[in-house]
Amino acid sequence: MARRPEPRTLRLIAALLLGAASVLAYAPVAWFPLIWLTLSGLFALLDQSANEARSARQGALIGAAFGFGLFITGVSWVYVSLSTFGGMPAPVAGLATFLFCCLMAAYPALVGALFVRFSSAASWKRCLFFAGLWVLSEWLRSWIFTGFPWLAVGYSQTPPSPLAGFAPVLGVYSLSLATVLIAALIHETVRHCFARASSAPARRNAIVPLLAIALLIVGGALLRDRKWTSPQGAPLSVALLQGNVAQDLKWRPEKFSESLRTYYRLALENPAQLTVGNGAAGLSAPGSGRVSR
Repeated sequence: MARRPEPRTLRLIAALLLGAASVLAYAPVAWFPLIWLTLSGLFALLDQSANEARSARQGALIGAAFGFGLFITGVSWVYVSLSTFGGMPAPVAGLATFLFCCLMAAYPALVGALFVRFSSAASWKRCLFFAGLWVLSEWLRSWIFTGFPWLAVGYSQTPPSPLAGFAPVLGVYSLSLATVLIAALIHETVRHCFARASSAPARRNAIVPLLAIALLIVGGALLRDRKWTSPQGAPLSVALLQGNVAQDLKWRPEKFSESLRTYYRLALENPAQLTVGNGAAGLSAPGSGRVSR
């Protein structure tokens, strides 16, 4: 008879799958509410682990599993860059990508370890602690070792997400904070609704996190309708040029003249006061602004 996996193993598998599914919240799929649920699942796994034993190691493993699932599915372009454009042998590129994702998973691992070890018994403190730890980990990831801010949670909350209204106020980290806080509050709402002691007072405890979720969503939606800038002076016409030059040809000296001709043609076909081209340094178009790289 097959032996059933241990609960700790099941939590790691669940965290890995939740992290992998989180990528669907980002463009181009852009199912922005999905990451509210996946992070809520991560919060539930960490909270359960904290209630059983204050094991920072177990919390780190759960966080690392979630982070690895998120990055291994969300940064596949790293392998493409190393293998296709960098000329690295496929096995070596695969190993390098794997190790890179392991390194990036260290940040969610830190969140998991600190949360399980130091989280409070109070519901609202746990939610704020989890959200604060996550945003701190994203901020650290954005500059340590030159930084890799890719897949910050806030980037999943572009329009039509109502939370996008927070972006002009405090930037992407405010979106991350609101998103992770909503995820934690969803768990707290569900926990109170389905508590064993399903008495009226227990159910009433679910109202507070539910109202907090509504406040964040409505607040973000109201901020989206606010105009933060106003036009000054006459409009400026701008053209952004992308010559679509293949990466394996872009840096060949014999292809330089051809690339210049491509951007020159694009600049003539799209006259503007300011013309910006990717990879066309030094090219100017008659009657337009300078084309910069």
